[in-house]
Amino acid sequence: MSNVASDRFLLKLFEKTAEIGKISYFDKYDIGKEMGLSDKQEIDRITEILHVDGFVSYNEVTLSKIQLTSKGKKRLENNQI
Repeated sequence: MSNVASDRFLLKLFEKTAEIGKISYFDKYDIGKEMGLSDKQEIDRITEILHVDGFVSYNEVTLSKIQLTSKGKKRLENNQI
């Protein structure tokens, strides 16, 4: 898996967040599906990389739910992708 996949994933999460106008939790598998990814293990790897880098956080109750962090939002707003 390349950084391109994680960048695309982060961008999709940013777009979904912008659609509703606030930071919210989204299902990571739904986001992956929207990107054309069907392998749950690949989606798990992508989100774990983004989590370790501090760009997304997991919902404590439902680990399939993620949200964009302020660090992730700042990365996208500063055109670092």
